[in-house]
Amino acid sequence: MKAFSLIYLFYAFAFVTHAQSVKPFLAVIKTNDGQQKGILHKVDSNSVVIDAKDGFMRIPTESIKSVKIRRAKKGYKMRNYMAYKEDNSKYKLNREGKFVDDFGHEMPSLKDEAMAAIFSPFFNGIINAIALPIHAINPNVNSFKMNNDKARRVVQLNEISYYSIYYQANPDVLAELHKLKEISAQAKP
Repeated sequence: MKAFSLIYLFYAFAFVTHAQSVKPFLAVIKTNDGQQKGILHKVDSNSVVIDAKDGFMRIPTESIKSVKIRRAKKGYKMRNYMAYKEDNSKYKLNREGKFVDDFGHEMPSLKDEAMAAIFSPFFNGIINAIALPIHAINPNVNSFKMNNDKARRVVQLNEISYYSIYYQANPDVLAELHKLKEISAQAKP
């Protein structure tokens, strides 16, 4: 019994610690000086930290005009859309001496199988060439326009911080609980 409880505690601890994964988000930040791109790392009231090509970059919040956030996409993987795998065991000999399946379709000839084996990779290549640019399109972009209103800026920075790696790794659960309580109190008549 003691061994069972130790094993149970080990698995419970393993699943609790690895319950949520951190997802990187790309941030395009327009400032008074130009535009900066990088992975959103941390947001606080004074600055936004991104991981750009040159390393970590701290951008003061007063100089930010707008922020666009999108999820980093994985690379496109080629798929086999027209797999040709003929199962000859499903064909049975009928009264006329021809091999047919349950629906009465005749077994393909050797010529038909060879044509399918030759043209299947060709058509897969065409379909994948069309699917690659469609995969590159990313409509899931969240935009935040900053203005001079300090209260609005604080709310938007708080929303942007949800996408940061730091917040995903260290969520403020107590603050979220208070927000949920406020929302439920407002919803009650």
